[in-house]
Amino acid sequence: MGDDNPYEARVRIDELLPVHLDTFVEARRSIAHIYGLQAYADVMSPFAAGERHINRVWSASADGYVDEVSAYLDKAAEQFADALGRLRDLQQEAT
Repeated sequence: MGDDNPYEARVRIDELLPVHLDTFVEARRSIAHIYGLQAYADVMSPFAAGERHINRVWSASADGYVDEVSAYLDKAAEQFADALGRLRDLQQEAT
């Protein structure tokens, strides 16, 4: 999404992210089941922050706040990367 028109970010979010986010949300309970509640919280905290940032990107795109689109995309990417890293760490520790 980085090089796209900031006003179209909300369209790209609607096209690309729901399937991926829904897939993760459907599987998230397995984190607590396999690794425990603290591990679940450790992964879901940055994931939820990433979701909030994506919601802000969508709103900023719709409202024409171009600078916020880029800033919050970066923040969302950081949070999702953190969540993924934590999940991979859990998987690594389990092996």
